[in-house]
Amino acid sequence: MNGTRFFVLSCLLCAGLFISAQSPDPVRMQRYADQYAQTSNRSARLELANDFFAYLLEVAYIDEPIVFPADSHLDSVDVNVYYYLAEYHYSEGDYRAAADLCGQAEKCFGEVDDISKSDVYALLGAAYFRMSEYDKASEALHHSYELDKASGDMDRTSSTLNGIASAFVAAGKPQEAEKYILEAIAANSLTKNHARMAVLYGTASEMYRSIGDHSQALSYAEKSLAVEREIGDSAKIGIRLAQLANAQMGASMIDEARQSLMAAMPLLYQSGNLHSWAICQNQMGDILASEGNETEAAEHYREAAAVFLKQGDKYNELHAREGLYKVTKSSSPNEAMMHLERSNQLKDSIYSSATEEAIGKYNAVYYNDILRKEKERAEREKRLIMIFSLVASILLLLVVGVGIWYTYNRHRREKQHYHKNISSLQDKYEEANRLYQNAVSENMQVAVDLTDDDRAFLEGLTSVVGTLSEKGITDIPTIAKEMHISEVTLRRRLSKTVNETPQTYILRVRMNKAKYLLQNYRDITIAEVAEKCGYSQVPNFTRAFTRYYGITPSDARVQKPEK
Repeated sequence: MNGTRFFVLSCLLCAGLFISAQSPDPVRMQRYADQYAQTSNRSARLELANDFFAYLLEVAYIDEPIVFPADSHLDSVDVNVYYYLAEYHYSEGDYRAAADLCGQAEKCFGEVDDISKSDVYALLGAAYFRMSEYDKASEALHHSYELDKASGDMDRTSSTLNGIASAFVAAGKPQEAEKYILEAIAANSLTKNHARMAVLYGTASEMYRSIGDHSQALSYAEKSLAVEREIGDSAKIGIRLAQLANAQMGASMIDEARQSLMAAMPLLYQSGNLHSWAICQNQMGDILASEGNETEAAEHYREAAAVFLKQGDKYNELHAREGLYKVTKSSSPNEAMMHLERSNQLKDSIYSSATEEAIGKYNAVYYNDILRKEKERAEREKRLIMIFSLVASILLLLVVGVGIWYTYNRHRREKQHYHKNISSLQDKYEEANRLYQNAVSENMQVAVDLTDDDRAFLEGLTSVVGTLSEKGITDIPTIAKEMHISEVTLRRRLSKTVNETPQTYILRVRMNKAKYLLQNYRDITIAEVAEKCGYSQVPNFTRAFTRYYGITPSDARVQKPEK
């Protein structure tokens, strides 16, 4: 957190405005959507977009400011506005509105980068998935997959493959899902994204549960939970516990499944993940119904049905309605008939809206991609903790004000001395780049399994990638040409030395460089870091950095510097 933002947050805190605890106002979000749709004037549209993103930053819905200058291409502006409106509606459980807004964004793809297109398709696929429209979900996710595959971003690719696998599982095609989820796990092993690995293991567990391989389902569920517990996110631990319960039910471990569900439901409810909580209610209803406890089972099914009806999740509501019919037909025939009629309506709707390949035989337990709502909620909770820490810091400032003032003045003098020696941004960056290259060389020297020729090759390649990425050039043919070798030779040597593809190595160099600059040169802004690493737009850099490291650039900046 830089000094300016620290000061602003201090003032807001003293005024009693806990901005990180807020969430977007539904009325205001709808007003932005209506006004944007009705505004055709270019300058007015840009002004409204910037006002919209300023509001999202104000309520801490986004972590970094998004500002569009006057010369911005309107396609890019439109896509970003529609995407964030869609993401908001998705987080609120209004999947139809989210899908419609993604459709609006898709119409504006003319001058938009592939990363933004992939994000829109991924969100569109997630929305269709939640509405049980698996044919449309698969189509959107395949579009996202093709774009991610072309980019060479293995983390994005593994995420999209996971979504495709989940769609096939929900559509009753788990055998077809297997190749996608195993490919996703292999891709993620190159990026070593632990949060993503927990998600992938969870999807694999559900897939093998659907196939009937209960041993594999249980093994993957236990792996997923172990990884999530190591990370320590209670909301996601709740999801993994529920997935474990699903695998335990398949393996006839009913008592263990009950214990897992009892541990999962409070975590999911407290985190606001009502969709996953409602699926747990269905599972608990199934257990109680199998034991003949129809009264308690009906209570759980009713809780689940209410949530799924509101969210438009037809398949999981069908599960709840069928359960209610079975457990109420003896005690309350009239109620049972109502649930039976609703079940028939849901079946007709599902079968009329899905293709032959997308008809599901088994209710999806979870869509295993990390839901945006959960991620944003976890980030807001983390920022709230930071604000409470700030309160303690302010109280300490009041007690030791003279000492803090002295420290501040000394820091200012040191900063002025630094800027006197390095008088321009270019000087600062050249110094940073030189030290970064020295750090790379030192790391190469300690790599005992590399020959001198290999070290020289990797140092040279790292330098070339760093230089070209500053100019926005990251394609393999140009990099190979600059190295005075062929593409084939480049691929062969990288495979031999570090067992990586050129795309993966290029991404790693850019991300390592970005993290080095963020942690060692905090007076270089995030926008400047993004530009020096080959990203013309800060939002694209932020998304790429967050997917690679699992934290935002701002969070990386406050961490202890590492080589």
